[in-house]
Amino acid sequence: MSGQNGDIDEIKQLAEDWRSGWIAGDADALLALYADEPVLMPWGQPTVFGKDAIRPLYQSMFKEYAIKSEPTVMDVEVSGDLGYFWCTYAQTATPKAGGAPREEEGKAVFIVRREHGAWKIARLIDNSDRASPSI
Repeated sequence: MSGQNGDIDEIKQLAEDWRSGWIAGDADALLALYADEPVLMPWGQPTVFGKDAIRPLYQSMFKEYAIKSEPTVMDVEVSGDLGYFWCTYAQTATPKAGGAPREEEGKAVFIVRREHGAWKIARLIDNSDRASPSI
């Protein structure tokens, strides 16, 4: 597809591919969706730079937890070779070794860039809806 509507459809597909990889616990599938030099900004954690640093973070998480997630894409915008989508989500992470599941609700912003002819995730910013502890 071409034009802005085609780009929006491609970005929505990128969002669905990310969701599928996340639920499958497939770090390699997720990393294939990222730009060459991605930045991950997870809530409550330091910023992570590059695929080589993101990979062990995802692998560790998927080794320890089974993930169920229901994201809802709220908005998609595109301008030239840059765009974004943001979503809300409800997620359950169940420890594979046993124990109580962790439930989380939040939102995420994905900044995307057309790279090598395809839309890729350049930045991912995640934020919980859970209140932060007082300082």
